[in-house]
Amino acid sequence: MKSLPAILGLALMGPVAAAPLTRPYVVEHYDVRITPDLAAKRMAGEVTIKLTSRTDRLEAIELDAGSDMEIASVKEGQSALYFERKEKILIVVMRSPVYKTDHRSITIRYTAVPAKGLVFFPDQIYTSFFTSDWMPCDEHPEDRATLALTIDLPPQFKVAASGHPNGATWTLDKPYPAFLFAFAAGDFAESTKKVDGVTLRVLGKANVFDDTAAVMKFLSGRSGKPYPFDSYTQVFTHGTVEQEAVGMTLLPEKKYPAESAPDNLDLLAHELAHQWYGVGIVARDWSDFWLSEGMATFLADCFLEQRFGKARYEREIAQSKQTYDNLRAQGKDRPLFFTDWQTPQQAGGPLPYHKGAYLLSELRRLLTDEVFWRGLRAYTNGHWGGQVTSDDFEAAMSSVAGKDLNKQLTKLFQQYIY
Repeated sequence: MKSLPAILGLALMGPVAAAPLTRPYVVEHYDVRITPDLAAKRMAGEVTIKLTSRTDRLEAIELDAGSDMEIASVKEGQSALYFERKEKILIVVMRSPVYKTDHRSITIRYTAVPAKGLVFFPDQIYTSFFTSDWMPCDEHPEDRATLALTIDLPPQFKVAASGHPNGATWTLDKPYPAFLFAFAAGDFAESTKKVDGVTLRVLGKANVFDDTAAVMKFLSGRSGKPYPFDSYTQVFTHGTVEQEAVGMTLLPEKKYPAESAPDNLDLLAHELAHQWYGVGIVARDWSDFWLSEGMATFLADCFLEQRFGKARYEREIAQSKQTYDNLRAQGKDRPLFFTDWQTPQQAGGPLPYHKGAYLLSELRRLLTDEVFWRGLRAYTNGHWGGQVTSDDFEAAMSSVAGKDLNKQLTKLFQQYIY
């Protein structure tokens, strides 16, 4: 057998600055079964990963797996496969090469423990963005897969997960990036309400139905696309999680008291906006993370403008500008399209949120309201269900700007994005 570095080649080298590395395989489907032990704060898991190769001959694969995750075994059928860990990467050597025409499956048994992406309480367990903390996977945004997730839990627990339920299994029939997979389970109160054909579901005691419906109507009108699923679940947890996933959002219960309407409308609107920009349309890779986070921040500000008036919008935008100015003063400015971002950890932080929101406010000011919202609808309709780059967004806005504004538009994009 060749040495492991020879098999993996560049995949074992450090990150390159040119662009995020696309892995030489495609995951088609994850079939996951998990059994949490809330008292012990441990979760036993088994995932079968169906994949195919992008290359003529694939001898080993890399998967993302939390650094504290314990890998018990990796098998293809009944055959054990050699594997090793390299920080947060699980490297699996196949017994025979995977060719482009092959469809192969490997099964990984593992144990997950508390981490950023997996949170335990005595009566709750939930995930938070880093899917690789609770299941080995490919977290690259360009890799999309379907999901079947079975959760073994006490019968009194309420569950929410990406997809639709079928008994104890939640199924996601349309492929999405794995970082958008999530689940939550616990001793939650549950309530539902149907609004315009969408079932709004709340796990927790928050009083958010009317505000959620108002935000959903606003986003549908501005984007030109209806909410993309039959249901939307908001889970209000004991912790501090603020996270979107396919068809659901996790939020901290302490910010949404049951006895009154929530004060945190910006957060509620931000996370719901991700069902359009982050789920309905996904940035192609972490280089364009602002297309999700900057857009959601800006649209939340615009909803606050509709609810409370222009002064509130201007105050929110001024706060984003101040945050961005502070980052520049600290030497932390970067282009919004930034290819050094190879992982979600690197792409996070306040810059894509606030620099992105401020850019969009400047773009709105330049184009005028009528033209800007027409451009957003053109961008949304043209890329719905797909993956995008900053070039795609610029092209959509240029298509509605007109020749007299295109020079100023290009200057604005060069100043902030590239």
